[in-house]
Amino acid sequence: MDIHKEKHAKDSALKRWYWFVIFWPLLCFVFAGIIIGQSGRTIDERISDAGFTIFPLIFFAIGMSIRHRLLKERRHAIILTTAIVVSEGRRKRTGGNNNYFPEFEFQVKGMDYKVKSPSGSGVKLVKIGERVDLYYAPENPQLFYVPVLQRYSNRCSLLFGGIGTLFPLVGLFAPQLRSLFPFLY
Repeated sequence: MDIHKEKHAKDSALKRWYWFVIFWPLLCFVFAGIIIGQSGRTIDERISDAGFTIFPLIFFAIGMSIRHRLLKERRHAIILTTAIVVSEGRRKRTGGNNNYFPEFEFQVKGMDYKVKSPSGSGVKLVKIGERVDLYYAPENPQLFYVPVLQRYSNRCSLLFGGIGTLFPLVGLFAPQLRSLFPFLY
């Protein structure tokens, strides 16, 4: 019974994701139309405020794509095992900083699997030789997630999605914000 409740919860989370991914951008375009149609703003204010509702959708798209990957992993990868971190997967970024895409090794029914994290981070979240929990999909062990890494990706998706959700509201309510904070002119 618990498995059915958990599957239902994961399915409804994915449905909410689809609804939000379609609804919010459409609403932002409605916001932009309202802003452009308002007579109390100068043309420069209309353009900048409408831009404030449209351009943050780039951040929204990044956050929602991360969220979709996380939901997909959690929906399919349901078998828990212990994996060993075999590589930190360091890659150089422009500017000299590193990104880490750790590799994990685990066994399923006597077969060894070596998988690399699909997302990276600017900090080491795991160390070589460390044992970590890893969930994999029974039909495809290459589809997996590591809770430690997923928490980091979840924070990133919340940050990007939050920017993409809050900034359009700033554009919509810009006249009220300008009256409260005259130095914004």
